[in-house]
Amino acid sequence: MYTNHKIFLLIIIVLLFSNTSMAQPLLGAQLGLNIANLPGDKEDEETKPRIGLSPYITLDFMVNQILTIETGVAYSMQGMQRTRTIQDDISVTKTVTNYNIDYIIVPVYLKENFTNFYAKVGPYGAYPINPIEKWEQSVSVAGEVTTTKDTNLDFKEAINQYDIGVSIGFGYIHYLPKNRARRHSHRKRTTNVLQIDLKYNFGLIPLDATGNNPDLNLKNRVFTIGISINSIYD
Repeated sequence: MYTNHKIFLLIIIVLLFSNTSMAQPLLGAQLGLNIANLPGDKEDEETKPRIGLSPYITLDFMVNQILTIETGVAYSMQGMQRTRTIQDDISVTKTVTNYNIDYIIVPVYLKENFTNFYAKVGPYGAYPINPIEKWEQSVSVAGEVTTTKDTNLDFKEAINQYDIGVSIGFGYIHYLPKNRARRHSHRKRTTNVLQIDLKYNFGLIPLDATGNNPDLNLKNRVFTIGISINSIYD
């Protein structure tokens, strides 16, 4: 039976071998802004998305004049803030929990390129890096408030050590002025472009590694807007 680490490594190996027969890839870089959340059964809790960065190194492999395969490696800041309030006859307890989970993500997109727009869809595999759960609790009794805060040291072992999901996206391409073509060059022609990239990741794996913790019965959802200056095939 595969461990979580072996599953993640297997995904990367499959992606690499799936691209070996294609043309020379185009390397690009993108800086993205994440709006991340963890939807699930929260029972009237208040939640706030986590805003973070997502740098992304891309590789584009040409299939034909319209289709390309896009893959790469991204660092994605994800999670959320949850606020739970419990009130009884004599006290009000308010607990604010921050889930900060950064992921290394490897996607594989089938991308269709139009004149100035493109659309893409594909699966991704992700591995969490340094997940942290911090909480702050305030208890109000007869107008007197007591506040405590701490970090859940068991959080890293409590969550799944991988995520698998589906990503969909589209973008706009602005063509930059072309450089003078090199003589006697046998490489495919490329054009430098400014790209605005929008994508949404649907995580399919719950955070809960045990299957019996309702507080972690949550799945990753991330909207990313990115900007890059890359090259594309003519």
